[in-house]
Amino acid sequence: MFLLACATGDCARGLQDTFRRSLDTIHRKMAHVAEVMVRFGDKVICPKDPTYSTVSPKVAKWSPFFDGCIGAIDGTHIEIVADKESKEDMLNRKGFPSFNVLAIVDHAMRFTFVGSGMSGACHDMYVLRECQTRPRFPKPPPGMYYAADSGYQLAPGYLTPYKNTRYHLKQFVEVGPSTWEEKYNHDHASIRNVVERTFGVAKNRWQILDGVPFYKRETQSSIIVACCVLHNYLVERKAAKKPEEQGTPVNRAFVEWLAEMPVHEMRDWIKTGVAFIDPKDSRG
Repeated sequence: MFLLACATGDCARGLQDTFRRSLDTIHRKMAHVAEVMVRFGDKVICPKDPTYSTVSPKVAKWSPFFDGCIGAIDGTHIEIVADKESKEDMLNRKGFPSFNVLAIVDHAMRFTFVGSGMSGACHDMYVLRECQTRPRFPKPPPGMYYAADSGYQLAPGYLTPYKNTRYHLKQFVEVGPSTWEEKYNHDHASIRNVVERTFGVAKNRWQILDGVPFYKRETQSSIIVACCVLHNYLVERKAAKKPEEQGTPVNRAFVEWLAEMPVHEMRDWIKTGVAFIDPKDSRG
């Protein structure tokens, strides 16, 4: 029942018609399975290699400039059906109730962290700060970082694009990068795009993420995490049949050198380096 609900987005009344069970039973069972899936997520939603000992082949074409990138971070608004009492508190800037869900994704399109349950009215940086207090939040080691969009602050562990400069890949379709900042932004967007593609795959497979039906708020939040758990499980099953290309070992001396550099200087250094990489070798 839980899998059918996640795959089709069916609400409790639709499940009632299909399974001939009471609404109370459906709500209880959905909550129970979602809670179990969240506990399973403690084993499934985490960095595959907590030491980040290799450089992903996905960023190898920019080596060594993005060798410190261990994944991408972003937030997405998952629409929910809320009751009258909490609906106004859940409204996002687009006017519909949602959770602002923060996700960290590795280069293999696996979720390594999912922060669900925060109101759609919350800003991305507020959600990030709240998630950073959780014990299971995978903080980047010194010298390493997540690719983040301009909604986040440039800080150690979080590499953002240059503002007031073209960034999104679709902006470069007709006219390619013309400055060093634009070239950096284009390559950065090509790397960070993995989180958007991962959300796209998950939403396509688990249609409940297009609009979570009415349940208790805790259950709705757990359902979102459960879909990410199922996504990771299927990615791992596929990888078991077709092993991924192994990355090169991380140059620890290089990472330590990056860690000593102020983050804005590190971004400028990367910008200068990728400016001389052939655009044909760095398309997203």
